[in-house]
Amino acid sequence: MANRRTIGYGVGMLLLVTLLSACSSAPPRELGDAIPDQPSQTAVQASPEKFVGQAVRWGGEILDVHNGKGFSDIEIYGRPLFDNAEPQPDGGDGVRFIARVTRFVDPVEYRAGKRLTVRGKLGTSQTRKVGEYPYQYPVVDVETMHLWPAYVPPPEPRYYRDPYYYDPWWPYGPWWPHRHWPYGW
Repeated sequence: MANRRTIGYGVGMLLLVTLLSACSSAPPRELGDAIPDQPSQTAVQASPEKFVGQAVRWGGEILDVHNGKGFSDIEIYGRPLFDNAEPQPDGGDGVRFIARVTRFVDPVEYRAGKRLTVRGKLGTSQTRKVGEYPYQYPVVDVETMHLWPAYVPPPEPRYYRDPYYYDPWWPYGPWWPHRHWPYGW
């Protein structure tokens, strides 16, 4: 009897560990682990020449794609990353940066609004216009990148309201707990 109980306990624990490990999320293998001493996007934008050659793992929302001869520039609005390297839907420093890729990037697949995480080294910054304003873009020479699906916010929780349990007037209120309506006994 004790042997069956031990086996059942072991199988239950194995099932629990398997389910919990399936729920945890790790970054995609190509992005690797977080870079411990990477500079912030704001610091790089303020003094870009200080950080040239430093490794970063940044991400955010794609704004535009510019394909050149032998390279593609992906303009990204920087966002903070979750632990699994996925860009968060909001927040961040409000810094735009350019992810430079040494291949053709299809603007249909990498369209505006999708989220992208890149890993690479910082290159020399570029000044481009946003509207009529000259803007200093940090440039990441991409070694690897991961395109994420569109962010879907979790559904709002729905609460069930039991009208008989929460209704303060049924049958006559909570101060008459022994009253059986309509009989009164």
